[in-house]
Amino acid sequence: MDVPGSLKSLAPYLRLCKQFESRDPVVAYHCQLYFVQKGIQLCSSDAEGKMFLLGIMDKLEQAKSNLIAQQNEAVGNDIVASSHIESKALQLFLFADREDRAGNFDVKVIKTFYTASLLFELLTLFDALNEENAYQKKYAQWKATYLERCRRSGEEPVAGPALHDQEQAEAEADYNEQPGASGIDAQPTFNQPEQPAQPTYHQPEQPTYNPPAQPTYNPPPQPKYNPPAQPTYNPPAQPTYNPPAQPTYNPPAQPSYNPPAPAAASQPSATGVTTLGSGELLRLDTTQFQNLDYQQIERIQKLCRFAGSALNYKDYKTTLDNLQKAINLIRVGQEE
Repeated sequence: MDVPGSLKSLAPYLRLCKQFESRDPVVAYHCQLYFVQKGIQLCSSDAEGKMFLLGIMDKLEQAKSNLIAQQNEAVGNDIVASSHIESKALQLFLFADREDRAGNFDVKVIKTFYTASLLFELLTLFDALNEENAYQKKYAQWKATYLERCRRSGEEPVAGPALHDQEQAEAEADYNEQPGASGIDAQPTFNQPEQPAQPTYHQPEQPTYNPPAQPTYNPPPQPKYNPPAQPTYNPPAQPTYNPPAQPTYNPPAQPSYNPPAPAAASQPSATGVTTLGSGELLRLDTTQFQNLDYQQIERIQKLCRFAGSALNYKDYKTTLDNLQKAINLIRVGQEE
């Protein structure tokens, strides 16, 4: 069944649902959920669009029932669902980015970038995108558009990040003008920006070189060498050796041994840290750590993944920020 005109901009999410329907039902379910939530806002006055949405809602309820029967925690638990979708989006994004930087610009890489951008958009079902995910979505959109444009025009793509902010803005504008295009079932259509005029090159005048005059070299006069007079050697008189007198050895008195008093037993201090005697090791006070619940543990794992992803881009500041938040959660139960 064809998607009505009022819902054409959401058609890629139905194609994405079909792609993941058999291999990842969680992703497929949230594609339909995204389509319904956004579609209600688009077809408020379109009867055909409303009827189409009712059919999608029936499929959505059936998919939800199947996931509940399988005891899948992604239904009803936003933390588990968002973590699952984000993990899938990062997996596709990092694969496409690695292939692109290696100079592989085939259709598979273009489709993978495009699919990753759609998955990042699904995360808005749960909350606003964080800074890292927003950048990855924007970059994946631009890269898919740029590589597809180069493929159609025969231009050799440049691997890696964007070449110029203006070129990236033009590519994103082309992407946004084609909301129904998809890197899954159909190739997206792109408008190639006009090529800038080639600047005229004026060769600069060659300067005239005048070599400096060569200086005249006058060698300094050679000094006269007068050898010094040879000194007369007088050997010193041989000294007379007198051996020293042998000292008398008096052994020292033997000291008496008084065993030390036994050390006092370890006493706990008022702070809960055990005060130990000499020669013993200090123990770590584990009372400073928090008793974390399931959601806090999920958040710590998520922050660690953010840090690992930022490290792939050598964004050390974002890496340290996410690690510090995770440490704060473990120590005091709060990120800040």
